Amino acid sequence: MKKLGSIALVLCATLTASAQGKFEVKEFVSFKLHSYITADPLGDMSYIIEGNKSVVVLEPAAFHDNIKELSEYLGKLNKPVEKVIANYHAAGFSAFDHSKFVMVEGMPQFVKGDVYSGMMANFATTFGNKMDISQFTPSVTVGKDAKENWAGVEFKFSPGASSDFPAASILIGGKVYYTHFTPVANVHMSALQISSLEAVDAQLAGLEHAKASGANTFIGGHGGATASAEAVNFQIEYLKKVKETRLQIRTGDEFVLVMQMTYPDIASEENLTAVATNLYKK
Repeated sequence: MKKLGSIALVLCATLTASAQGKFEVKEFVSFKLHSYITADPLGDMSYIIEGNKSVVVLEPAAFHDNIKELSEYLGKLNKPVEKVIANYHAAGFSAFDHSKFVMVEGMPQFVKGDVYSGMMANFATTFGNKMDISQFTPSVTVGKDAKENWAGVEFKFSPGASSDFPAASILIGGKVYYTHFTPVANVHMSALQISSLEAVDAQLAGLEHAKASGANTFIGGHGGATASAEAVNFQIEYLKKVKETRLQIRTGDEFVLVMQMTYPDIASEENLTAVATNLYKK
């Protein structure tokens, strides 16, 4: 994306939010996962990990309407916010006590660099005062292989896909695995995920790591609330086919045709043209 990434209980509830987003709640033995589908222009996701006495926010909302909505929802949980992990999405700093914010090593420097700063400047031009684009250096920075216990839940960090921001994948409570993009089955992956042939290898490595984590629920900053292991398996096989096709086929147009023939019934076929442009750029 540098081009501007115990046994779960079956209880799962969906709550419609008052403004534009939606919350989905999935309950595990020792914590609850609240997924906030913001419906904002960037397709961002935010999460609340609710322990017995406090909560952790993962990826704070960026748009002021969503900030208000998320804050109101947190108020109803009636538990203090212990930490706010600004992982891939370094935004929404106006909503929380700055001492609560956490970033992974490398990200505080990255958000001040040309790539991220340029992206945020573009957002400022596009969205104006609808979006919180304030920058803040967190008081807590964790290592890329850190293990922390917040709200009574273990957060195990590992480096995210090497083609993406210097952020982290996170195994939460041993059961929920967070990556930049929620794995989605039966959909052509986007050009943001497949930005180059090298990115294919990086995404594959990240998905293999997710598969081996022991998690049974997979979430991300974009792409939907939760996914199962089947979605991870689909994307692994899909990326293997992308790589195989790219190495065998000489042109982007032919690549698109082969992928259409291989996957004739899956969604977002329009993604293939942009992916081909990335894979065959000179």
